[in-house]
Amino acid sequence: MHNGVHDLADGVRTELEASYSKHGCGPEFWTTYQQVLERLVPKGRSRTQVTNELALIIEQLGVVRRAQMVPPRTTRPR
Repeated sequence: MHNGVHDLADGVRTELEASYSKHGCGPEFWTTYQQVLERLVPKGRSRTQVTNELALIIEQLGVVRRAQMVPPRTTRPR
């Protein structure tokens, strides 16, 4: 893993952890989560991978017991 990506992941984890420590899993924490997501993936772009990575971080922090993963888009119609 490149240092820049690792540093970004550590920074995101630290930011979410600080928000959770301060606010618990209340609305302020989820505002921080949304702000992080907006910074990492601008609107109009696929957020699946980043959303799933953030979900794993908040699961590891204990914010939620089991994070819901977003399935990847399929190109075939169902």
